[in-house]
Parts: sequence; structure tokens; C-alpha cells
Amino acid sequence: MVTDIEKKEINNRNTSDAIYFNFSYAALKLLGKNLYNNAANAISELVANGLDAKAKNVYVYIDMSDKEHSIIEIIDDGIGMDYADLAQKYVWIGRNKRNDVDLLEEEKKNVMGRKGIGKLAALYLSNNYYILTKKEDIDKVDQWEINLSVYNDSDFPKLDRVTEKICLVNNSIWKKNTHGTAIVLNDVDLRRNGTKRIEALKRVFADFYLVDELSSSIYVAVRTNKNEKIIFEKVDKFVAFKNFYAIYDNTTKCQYKKINERIAFSWLSKYPHIANKKRDTIIWQGDDFKHRGKKYFKTESGDLVEKEYELTGWIGVHATIESKNALDDKFIRNDIYQPNRLRIYVRNKLAVADFFEMHPSTQVSANYVEGDITFNILDDDDLPDIATSSRQDFLDDERVELLISILDPIINAMFKARTEIGQKIRSENDEYEEYLKKQEEEKRKKEEEARKKAEEQAREAEHKQKEAEQNKKEAEEKQKKAEERAEKERQRARYILNVSGVEDKNIMNSIHSIYNMSNRVKENLDDLSEVVQHSDKGMKKLEKAVMSNQRILSVSKIISKAGMIVDNNDASKQVRLNLFISEYANDVLSCIYDKNDIDIECNVDVDSEYTIKLKPLSFIMMMDNIVGNAIKANATKLNIVVDDNTKEYHIIKFIDNGDGIDKSIDDIGSLFEFGVTTTNGSGLGLFYAKKYINDLKGEIAIVPNEDKGISVVLKFNKQKK
Repeated sequence: MVTDIEKKEINNRNTSDAIYFNFSYAALKLLGKNLYNNAANAISELVANGLDAKAKNVYVYIDMSDKEHSIIEIIDDGIGMDYADLAQKYVWIGRNKRNDVDLLEEEKKNVMGRKGIGKLAALYLSNNYYILTKKEDIDKVDQWEINLSVYNDSDFPKLDRVTEKICLVNNSIWKKNTHGTAIVLNDVDLRRNGTKRIEALKRVFADFYLVDELSSSIYVAVRTNKNEKIIFEKVDKFVAFKNFYAIYDNTTKCQYKKINERIAFSWLSKYPHIANKKRDTIIWQGDDFKHRGKKYFKTESGDLVEKEYELTGWIGVHATIESKNALDDKFIRNDIYQPNRLRIYVRNKLAVADFFEMHPSTQVSANYVEGDITFNILDDDDLPDIATSSRQDFLDDERVELLISILDPIINAMFKARTEIGQKIRSENDEYEEYLKKQEEEKRKKEEEARKKAEEQAREAEHKQKEAEQNKKEAEEKQKKAEERAEKERQRARYILNVSGVEDKNIMNSIHSIYNMSNRVKENLDDLSEVVQHSDKGMKKLEKAVMSNQRILSVSKIISKAGMIVDNNDASKQVRLNLFISEYANDVLSCIYDKNDIDIECNVDVDSEYTIKLKPLSFIMMMDNIVGNAIKANATKLNIVVDDNTKEYHIIKFIDNGDGIDKSIDDIGSLFEFGVTTTNGSGLGLFYAKKYINDLKGEIAIVPNEDKGISVVLKFNKQKK
């Protein structure tokens, strides 16, 4: 704590031989208001003060629910300040923090501030603000207030101690810090800052520092109404590296690896083969250009001292500056935020926002260039400070001239690369347009020749057309009659099949009839082939009819020769169910259907002794219906599984991978009702299947599979045969 004697010594330094300057409110106001051109830069200066105080985390909270009277909180976990620090350092305008005896030499190298006026940023933002600060191992929080609204221009402003507890909006963050400083700015006028500007604030923060080089973290939260939840977001630097056509990279981060290897300038041409053509990007690294050396410089005392200088960082030229055409969604350019600047940093802090304002280049070219560079000699402690507080330029100095001489070859190469690729694409456009003109002329000549030839052929074609139409008409009539005969034969075959299945008549006689009718259909189809042999559409239909008829013939032959032939009345028999299913599936169904129709697998225990009394033909017809429904559902595979492991039930599952149950069917059980179908069938197959299984005292159900298709499940009670 500073003693009364020390206080007097601090405030009354004047003697009869020396009179010290004091800063009035008018002077502070002029300095604070004129140093900054926007709120973002002012806030960034206050953040920099926290970073210089060895803060690991800095939180910036902006409440603009009332824009004219916005509140800003800046909280850091730096070393904090006590009374002596405030009295001897904070209120000392123009104090060079790098000369602090408390700092180690290595720490001095990382101090951003040099002029000692960054604290005046608070005056730019507000006439009234609070300072809360605490040091390590000290529970007491020092609270101070400055209220400039009560001063006249000639008054000397002061910090007033605040005894009542100041409650921060983000008090939870402040409380967890054992040391640090919090600044609360009241009545900050942010009426000119809309939502877009606040979003751009994060980009400004990111450009204010070399974020990738900071060992600290900066967080920002903005609230536009009182009910909005406070969410802090970490400040990250976003650069549209994938939008660069060329880059010079002299960083340890190898930023050039973030760019696209090839770029298509799609917006520069209306021709796809030119617009979509990938162009190789250009990469220059370190020693491709002179970027370091030694030179003698004058110190502030006028002495010459040899210093090593080195340019580090990256510079890139964008393929486009239009956001709609940008190759990287991180590229943002509008009236609020301009990324296309050559930013110069000193000790990780922005020194000049856009060096192009000092560099003799055309603005058109400069609009495409962006970069983050550091030139170590610009901020050497042994040499004069040439950085301005506005961060717009440097004072005239030989170091600036040296930097320009290093940058010129790099930037000129950037401009040349951007110009050459534009010229190349324009040249390709011109060449292609000339080619199109020649093609159009050739096309015109060919069209004229074709027109004359067409006129000559038109009369001949007209005659041939009339003749062809007559022939076609006659062929269509013949084809129609043949198709009608074939359809009648198919209807007769279907009728016989339906009658034999429903009425339980002589099955073998029906099969014989089907066989004979199929032979007659075959004869008719042979006759039909002679009629439609010159019609592609007719031939395709004919091929399908021949294939279907051939299958009918095969089925009738197979059933006639099968080892499971039943008597003419389909009488009930006691059969070993597993063996019965296996023989029919493997000996008959596998012959009827090839794997292009459906792949049927039957892996059952044929040694099972389970028997049941059934009508074999009726059971076969039921199995045929299940297979037919699976095919109609676009199934490619049907797996027949028998579960005989339970004591109560003998279970048979027909598992397919078809389309499954139509979503329009709410009740799966309705599929067993008369006439209900989802496969464009008659809706009778499942109806008769359930009726037959019920007659056997069994159960039938349809269960959707987990992945695809359905399972038809038959369940028989072992106690009831």
C-alpha cells in the first residue's frame, strides 16, 4: 500500500527548478476520442492490456439490448493491480510497459504495448467505467470508478474508490479468477453497430492479433436482448486459404498446405470446358525471395548499430473477390469487413491494418491480395518507435523503405500471376469462340446441302411412306388377330387351372389339359412369329409369351413326373412334413424357377420325425402362392426354414427380401381377407392359404423382417396332429 508521503510525492512533483506536465480532461478526451475510428479497435486495445498482464483468458461481453446505453465487460485472469500499480502505472499516460522492472527480459519481448496510451481506449467508448482488480493471494477486490461527465475541460480527472460491491453480469467468470482485472463500461453508444457489425467484430478481433501465435484465448459474447442466453465463443482466425491462386509462405505453420492444389476459375468463362478446367496453384516459400539480412540502423541516440532483419508470414492472391464465386466459404468481404489487406504485426499485435495504403500499388491489384506478415526490425526496442496509434501506417523511416524493397518482388509476382491467369482464360475464350464461328459456318453449308438433298429425297420418301403404311396396316391386323387367338388360349388355360385348384377335380387330367393347351399356344405363337418378325416391339412381346408358355410346359412335366404324385382326389395323407417340404422345394421349385426369377434355399432337417395329416396338392398350391407373392414383391431370394426345437410348436418360415408390406396397409392381418392384395394379384392366394392352414388346426402370420422383406410363418401344435 502506498503511504501518505508517497502519495504526496506522486502528486506533487513540481519544484522551483522543475515543473511537470499534467493531463487535463480536455487532453485525455482528445487523445481517447481521436485514437480510434471504431469500437472494435478500442475494445481490442483493452483486450491487449489484459494479454500484456499475462492473462491466459480474456472474456469480452457486450450487452446491446439498449444500443444507445450498451454495457461492455472485459474480464481477464492477468496479474491484476494493487493501489501502487494504479497510482504509479495505470494513470501514467505514455508509460512504456516494456521498461517495467518487474518483468523478466524474456517477458518484455512478449509485451504488445509500447506507447502507454491503450488504456485511453476506454475513454473512446464511455465517459463512465469501473475497474475491478485483484492480485494473487489477495481476497480483497479493489474497485475504482472514473466518471468524466462531472469534469470541466480544465479539470484533472481521477479514479474514485468504490466501496459498494459492483456486481458483474458475468460474475461467475470473475469469481473463479484468483487474480485479474475487470473493466465495466457503461452507456456505450453502439447504435451504428448492427448484427452484421457485431459478427464482424469477431473477425476484427482475430485480425487485431496473430491468434495462432497467442498462448492466450479470447472469448466474445454478444446479447441483443435481456432474455437471450449468454454464450461465449472463442475468437478464431478464419482465412479463405482455399480461395488463393498463389501464395508466398514463410511461416512455421506451413499455411500453404491449406490451399487448393488446383483451382477452377468457373466465373471467368461461360464455356464449361474452360470454366471447369483446374489450374495449378502457385506456391512460393521462404528463400524463393530475399527476406532476411543485416543492416546498420540509427538508434534514438543517433548511434549506428547492426541489426538482423527478417520478413516472416504469408501473402496470397485471391482467385476472386466476389463472395458468390469464392472457392472457400470462409471468404467474407463487405462494407463492414475487408479481408483483402496486407496486415503487419508487431509482437503478435496489429501494427498496420493495411500496408497497401503505404505501398505504391494499384488499388485494383491490391483488392486481390491478403496477408499477415511480421518484420522484426520494425519494433526493435533499441530503435525508435515508428508505429502510429491509429494502426494505419508507419512514420517515415528507412526500415519501412527496406520492407517495401523486400515486398515489391513478392507482390509483383502475385499481381503478375493473377494477371496471367486472367489473360490465359480470356485467350482460351477467344480461341474457342473463333472455333465456334468456323463450326457454325460449316454447319450452315452442310445444312444447305442437306436441305437440297432432302428435297430430292422427299418425293421418293413420300411414295415409299405410303407403301410402308399400307404394309404396316396389314401386318398390324394380322398381328392383332394372332394375339387375340393367343389370348383366348391363355384364358382357357387359366380357367382350367382355377377350376382344378378350387374344385379339387382330377389334377392329373388338368395338368394334361394344360400341357395340350400350351402346345396349341406354342403353335399359335409360331404362326404369330412369322407375322411380327419385322417388328421389334412385337418380337419383344412374343419372346415374353414364348418364355411364359415354356414354363407352363415345364411345370406340367415336372409335376407329372414328381416323386410326390398324389392320387386323383388329393386325399389326405400322413406325411413327414420336413421331408415333404424339402423334396418339393429342391426337386420341383428349383426346376420351375431359375435364380434370375428367385433364388430358393431350403435347409431343413429331413430326418425330423414330425408328421402331419394333410392334402399334399393343397399344401403345394399354398407354397406356390407364397413363392409367387415373393416374386411379385421383387424378391431375389427366398429362404425356407423349419424350427422344430420347441416342445409345443413345429414352425415353418418362408423368408424373402422383397419390397415388404405396402405402407398403405395398416392392418397386416387384412392381407388374409378375400380379395386384398398389394402385388396386383387376385387377392385369393393368402385367403385360401389361411383357410387351408386353419383346417389343419394350424396358424399363419405375416411378419415384417428387420432389414428387408417379410416372413410368412406357419405354426402347428405338436400336440394336435
